[in-house]
Amino acid sequence: MLSIENPHALWLLLLLPLLWWLSLKTKTTLGRRHLRLVSILRGLAILAVIVGLAQPIIRYASQDVSVIYAVDVSRSVAADFIDKALNWIDAVEERHDPARSKLVIFGKNRAVVSSTQEARAITIADLGSDAPLNDSGYVEQSGTNLQDAIDESLALLGSDYIKRVVLFSDGNQTTGSLLDLVQSAQRSDVRIFPMVAESAQVEDAWISNVKFPDRLRELEPTTVLISVYSPEKTTIEISISTDGRSIANQEYPVDRGFNDVQMNIKFPEFGLIPLDVSMNVDNDPYLENNRSRMSAWVEKKARVLYLEGISGASSYLSEALSDSGFEVIVQDLIPKYDELKSYDALILSDVLADAISSNSMKDIKRYVKDFGGGLIFAGGENTFGDDGYSNSIIEDILPASFQAQEKRKDIALVIAIDRSYSMKGRKIEYAKEAARASLDLLEEQHYFGVVAFDSQPYVPVPVEQVKSKRKAEALISRIQASGQTNIYPALGIVYRLLKDLDVPTKHVILLSDGDTAPAEYERLVKRMRDSNIVISTVTIGEGGNPGLMRQLSSWGGGRNYLALSAESIPQIFTEETKKVVGTSLVEEPILTVMKQAIGSLSGVDLQTAPPLKGHIAVKPKDTAETILVTQQGAPLLTRWQYGLGKTIFFTSDVKNRWSADWVQWEGYGKFWSQLTRGVLKQLGSTTVFFDGERQGDVAIFNLTLLTEDGNYRNGLVPELNLSVGQEVRVANMSQIAPGQYQLVVPFKEQQPVSATLLAKGDISDDVVDMAGSRSVFPSFPAEYRFSGPNLELLSAVALSTGGGLDARADQVFAPGDDTVQKRFALWPILMILALVAYLVEIFVRRSSFAWERLSD
Repeated sequence: MLSIENPHALWLLLLLPLLWWLSLKTKTTLGRRHLRLVSILRGLAILAVIVGLAQPIIRYASQDVSVIYAVDVSRSVAADFIDKALNWIDAVEERHDPARSKLVIFGKNRAVVSSTQEARAITIADLGSDAPLNDSGYVEQSGTNLQDAIDESLALLGSDYIKRVVLFSDGNQTTGSLLDLVQSAQRSDVRIFPMVAESAQVEDAWISNVKFPDRLRELEPTTVLISVYSPEKTTIEISISTDGRSIANQEYPVDRGFNDVQMNIKFPEFGLIPLDVSMNVDNDPYLENNRSRMSAWVEKKARVLYLEGISGASSYLSEALSDSGFEVIVQDLIPKYDELKSYDALILSDVLADAISSNSMKDIKRYVKDFGGGLIFAGGENTFGDDGYSNSIIEDILPASFQAQEKRKDIALVIAIDRSYSMKGRKIEYAKEAARASLDLLEEQHYFGVVAFDSQPYVPVPVEQVKSKRKAEALISRIQASGQTNIYPALGIVYRLLKDLDVPTKHVILLSDGDTAPAEYERLVKRMRDSNIVISTVTIGEGGNPGLMRQLSSWGGGRNYLALSAESIPQIFTEETKKVVGTSLVEEPILTVMKQAIGSLSGVDLQTAPPLKGHIAVKPKDTAETILVTQQGAPLLTRWQYGLGKTIFFTSDVKNRWSADWVQWEGYGKFWSQLTRGVLKQLGSTTVFFDGERQGDVAIFNLTLLTEDGNYRNGLVPELNLSVGQEVRVANMSQIAPGQYQLVVPFKEQQPVSATLLAKGDISDDVVDMAGSRSVFPSFPAEYRFSGPNLELLSAVALSTGGGLDARADQVFAPGDDTVQKRFALWPILMILALVAYLVEIFVRRSSFAWERLSD
């Protein structure tokens, strides 16, 4: 098929008639025949040039194949596979005789040859940093750059062929990304046929990766995640050291394949800490890959400001935190805001509200909300009541509000006690003790009465103001167990006793197992509620009718408690009476119950914690988390996020009063150190981010700079003081994005690269301090990570380009539906024709021979 690439040139053909006319009108001594021939030859030459300028091309279909054989000779590929690959190439070349072919022999670098004979003459070795990578006759085995090899192969294929690349590799690339070239291959209609290489059969273990947390503190427990590969099930020994000093050493059982092991360490000092992680495995052939070197920037130990409201009681918590790696400063007063910012957390323990000024409370709020500092508030006798923190700025910050109330002046409390046969023995005695405990919490102006019931109720203590507690206690002591249970008439008696009593708070505590005759309880209780009578129930055991007891409390607007033992009855009565009376101080044995598991308490065995001796009553705020509760469900530990910071409210104390047994508990230090670490101000700056990472053969340092308002700092030229081995120099970073700067430094002879930001120009000393220093260490060659072929990558490349994995030679060379349009350009022939016509025209016009033959 003929096509014209530049049809506009054909407009020049309009000049031919003019040129013909001018030649005929030109005065000349040439004869008519002579002139006509010269004009024809001249026109033919011009015609050939014009048509040549139009670029006529003849196109025709072709199925000629161009193939590039890319052979991976890196360390991870079995040596005998390379010979097999070259023999395969010899066989298919002889059989299929492609129109065009080349070989790309590659590892860390590449070499292009025309035959397998030349390929076998290439020097293949593992010289590491001494490798002559620019030598076309040498290929380095310590790396695999699939991207570079395929990129070269695509360039060698040519344009007028069916294009094939046969890739002999295990797919374990150490440099570049082969997938980045897939689209380029698709656009060029190149099919890639990966031939899966046999891996080098080396039963070797190696360290794959070592991962530290992004932020580290001196003496803070840190978990290091180490990924190792093992060729068999065995035991390995991992050691971590710095400057020759051991930090940690531990043995781990591992399975065949990749294993993740965790090691807990503490950094003994702050600053730039070089680390050496090594692995010891019996009978391991390659030791080069059993070691990983890196560095960590470690901040100073966390600083905690501790205020204790009780003189001489700070030693328990301060010593526990100090032993756990904190710097604890005990003071009596809140410092100014600028000094407060030097601390990572603030602990207020049983501090009188009057001891903290309004301005100091505002500073604490700003410290938590805007600066991100942590706050732990521990309760005690000084924190509740009229002189407590209710409606204060501190209460705004805390995750729970205080329920400090004055004792109600007008209260009528009636205790309804089940005295049936099922209450005989210890139950009735504890019930009477509970009634006396409730009486003890009341004041003279309060009303109190007791209704005892079996099948019939009676009133041992009439409802009247508490004048003589001793007399009421004596009457309670005479209650005896007998008969069957019938709750309904007892509630009727309670209703008649309270309905006409002119007091704002009328409360009933009903004690029974709920095993009673059916009756219209809901109707009666609703009548009681209409008279402003509240009913709370205490269910004894689970064998009666606890469902009825729950319903009675629900209809009556009160609370339901479950007493699994007789011993717990007085404690429940006391708790309920305190809520009725309105005090927020609870002094009784308290068990710690985990309501919501959190990471900060991971590993703390609260089952072994002794009882606390008291707490203050609080109400969690809507968005707060309640972590620990008492056995009655009262909040004991709550937390929430307040602005940038975190706050914790512990409603008991931290010293030798309510926590007298806790301070002797072996878990006391761990409990408080982990909770404190959970609220610490986040490590690092919010305006300066500096890190270093290893990418192949280079170290990359990245710096991000922001203003206090979060805007990017652009147009700067940060300078780094670099140390590479013995060489020390200063280098400028380049801006790569808004507020982001980068410097790339090649490794030299496996030496680490260390970098420190310099205070110069717009880079202040504070920025330098926040940035710290970084060191990046070169890794052992990735080719020493012996594992199986990367079939996922090779399959993806084959599928994306229309090739096949481990295809037969016939499949590789079969053109199928693939065709290419070859081009045959006519302009060179036309230009030769024009030149010939031009030379003949000169001969005809000037030679005597032509004159003699063509004269008229």
